[in-house]
Amino acid sequence: MAGIRFARFRQTDLEMKPLEEAARHLKAGRLDEAARLCLEVTRKAPENSRAWYLLGNTRVGQKRHGDAERCYRRVLAVRPEFADAHNNLGAVLQLQEHSKRAAESFRRAIALMPDYAQAHCNLGVALRRLGRLNEAIQCQQRALEIAPDYAKAHYNLGNALKEACEAEAAIAAYRHAISHNPDHAEAHNNLGTVFEGQGHTPMALAEFSEAMAMDQDYVEAHYNFALLHRFEADDPTLDELHRLDRQPGQNPQNRNRLAFALAKAKADLGDYDGAFSLFTQANARRRQRLSYDRSTEAQETDAIIAEHTEPGTRLPSAEVSSAPIPIFVLGLSRSGKSLVESLLATQAGVFAAGESEHWQRLRRAIKRKAPAQDISAELGAAYRKEMQRLSKGARFVVSTLDTNIYSFAQIAAALPEARFILCWRAPLDNALLIYFKRYERGHSYANEFGDIAHFMAARARLQAHWQNLYGERILSVRYEALVRDTAAVAAKVAAHLGLKLDPNIPLPVFHDDEIDGWKPYDKHLQPLRAALSDGE
Repeated sequence: MAGIRFARFRQTDLEMKPLEEAARHLKAGRLDEAARLCLEVTRKAPENSRAWYLLGNTRVGQKRHGDAERCYRRVLAVRPEFADAHNNLGAVLQLQEHSKRAAESFRRAIALMPDYAQAHCNLGVALRRLGRLNEAIQCQQRALEIAPDYAKAHYNLGNALKEACEAEAAIAAYRHAISHNPDHAEAHNNLGTVFEGQGHTPMALAEFSEAMAMDQDYVEAHYNFALLHRFEADDPTLDELHRLDRQPGQNPQNRNRLAFALAKAKADLGDYDGAFSLFTQANARRRQRLSYDRSTEAQETDAIIAEHTEPGTRLPSAEVSSAPIPIFVLGLSRSGKSLVESLLATQAGVFAAGESEHWQRLRRAIKRKAPAQDISAELGAAYRKEMQRLSKGARFVVSTLDTNIYSFAQIAAALPEARFILCWRAPLDNALLIYFKRYERGHSYANEFGDIAHFMAARARLQAHWQNLYGERILSVRYEALVRDTAAVAAKVAAHLGLKLDPNIPLPVFHDDEIDGWKPYDKHLQPLRAALSDGE
């Protein structure tokens, strides 16, 4: 049970025979029996903190997290100094997605027991989910100072480093987790996602396969494998997806993952009607819980355009020469940003930061300290320092986070040395590829054709505005040209960036099979065509 501490009770702590039996039932997984005995004790002795603690642990096992929370609060009302109860309360708050309150409970546990490795680890998880990645990394490192062999802390350190776009450090952390717990399926899976992000497809598939072998019911690993795997007739991997899909009790998130994976498999096998049907069903389910507000998106776009009617003043900086030159690759999801990044990453002196959120995180942190001030100069200096640390001496650092487009004017002013590349793709292909992708977070517009078209139109207005103001600093790259004539586009990109391409390094080979990818689905696309036409 994630994050839960099972305290060892001394014999004197278990004075009542029912609690001894309850503890044995809990250890053996007989949760209903454990709960029944604990409840008997609490009815007779409402202040018995041991009974409430055991009952809380049992409720966690039963996935009754609200009940578990109430049990731990009953414990702490009697024993406020009980560090394990504070830790477990934080864990169930985290399971209910109350990360801020969870962090407070973990801090109380640590105050009572400073060398409590599990509480440090749990606090790191909560802080990561709150977006406070540097603090999250420090918490996991502190847990490992206390318990160097703590596989869970290595794993959670890897998760924080991965989210901070520190891929090599994340890989090392996941490998440490696996070395201390060779059967850590989640570490293999997440290591695979890092390799996938680096473009190392065979290595990613190998890690997903390891995770699947360790846990045959691990849906996320099967899903990740399916996205990279090319399905063929009588494919045993497809049989496994169907087996998982037939299993009762799959949570909605995993059920949705399986629907996207099966749709992708049908497309690989040429059953485009079946694939489209599954994609439509899966997106409809996601749209039930993800709401895209067209009015808000339009208003935010209008506000940005109205605020920035002239190019901002570039800020001078004495630090520019020693820091890597930032390259911001902008554009819609699935427009070719990752291909541009992979092209650049082949060259020495280029660090690929992926969808790095460093600019946004630094902006939020500095703005909290000085909400009424112009923070551009401080933000530019902080970003250069962070990229210098991250890139370890590289001359260029590439970020592909699509939401950087909203901060274009501020980035352009604060980082006068920055270069910008704007990626474009044929709208019908781009829209359909967005619809066929399951985003783990954000992209609330991606589940319905009308929403996708609306978002694309709003984004096109904003991109055109920045091109009008900052045209000389922006290079437009068409996806179709990039994959069909990579050498010519690479030369233009290099000239724009001031990058000398090494003739001894072969350029990556891109395939054009996704161009006109809409054609097999043509009979289903009239609503999308109409929506794109309305948005023009």
